[in-house]
Amino acid sequence: MSGTLAEQALARVLSYLHGAGVDITPAVTADVLRLIGQALMDDPQRLLARVMQRLPDHFDLPAPPLPSAVPALHRGSIRYAAQR
Repeated sequence: MSGTLAEQALARVLSYLHGAGVDITPAVTADVLRLIGQALMDDPQRLLARVMQRLPDHFDLPAPPLPSAVPALHRGSIRYAAQR
């Protein structure tokens, strides 16, 4: 991937938000840019991790879907009937 750390983080975070169903507007992009700027000042080596940690504080993200507790039950026959 080419580009600076900030460019890479911006592309990844916007892609993540789009996949989570957030409409990518200029305001959303500006908010992400602010988050990236703050994270760059705090710890540039952990830029993407810091931004991803802060996303839930700034955006309404859907909860991850939980898997079903058990597999679906399907009725079937194991042929206990008398054989002819």
